[in-house]
Amino acid sequence: MKKGADVFKLLSLITHLGLVMVIPIIGCIWFGSFLDKKLNTSVFFLIIFTILGIFSAFRNLFVVTQQALKKSDSKRREDE
Repeated sequence: MKKGADVFKLLSLITHLGLVMVIPIIGCIWFGSFLDKKLNTSVFFLIIFTILGIFSAFRNLFVVTQQALKKSDSKRREDE
């Protein structure tokens, strides 16, 4: 395979990992803040949903890296 294609695959994987990490955290922060404003609580839901978003982001990171490793391993076996 060409090196340019490998570079683009790695770049897309890095971008995917970034989005998989950022989107759940920002979404949970926004939702927690929204609930705090609607229910007139101080920062109760913001803290809960921020922690939930961080755990969710790391779970997504784990799943995506496992899939990438599995795909890389199967490709390596095909090449041999």
